[in-house]
Amino acid sequence: MTKFITCASRTEQLPEKGMYKLLDNELYLDDDYLIYLAWRGYRTDNFTWIKNSNWDIRCSHGHDVGCQYHQVVRVNLTESELWSSGLLHYHKGKIVCEDIPKEFLSVIDISGHWINNLFYRMLRDADCPKTPKHIQKLYRAGVSFNLNWFTTGKEKIDLDNLYEGVA
Repeated sequence: MTKFITCASRTEQLPEKGMYKLLDNELYLDDDYLIYLAWRGYRTDNFTWIKNSNWDIRCSHGHDVGCQYHQVVRVNLTESELWSSGLLHYHKGKIVCEDIPKEFLSVIDISGHWINNLFYRMLRDADCPKTPKHIQKLYRAGVSFNLNWFTTGKEKIDLDNLYEGVA
């Protein structure tokens, strides 16, 4: 069962035009039961489509991480381990995730095809608002033409500084 485990992060508008910072961690449980993290402090434009944030922005956060770094952060704990450790909990009726210590995280190298497929699965599972099937297919096809992929991936994710917004 795939799903977003956490609620959408609060965001803070940054001085740089069109950029925002995640104020909360976001977790996505994929089809293979692996959990991926878009971390507190990550900088994003929030766009699920070209200059558009009509659909669940959590999808764009996960996709932006993969496109920026050509890497993603995988959580090496199960959802139940996150709950039992207190890293996942309810706050004011929403599921939130505390900062996960780096010893429970892995940085995984990925391809453009892989991150685009993850984006499609996240759109499929999004519920804030629910993404219609035709939009899922359109957006998955659209991200295949992201030529910016060839100019990114030069900086790598640094787990030591992950939550400082300087990965």
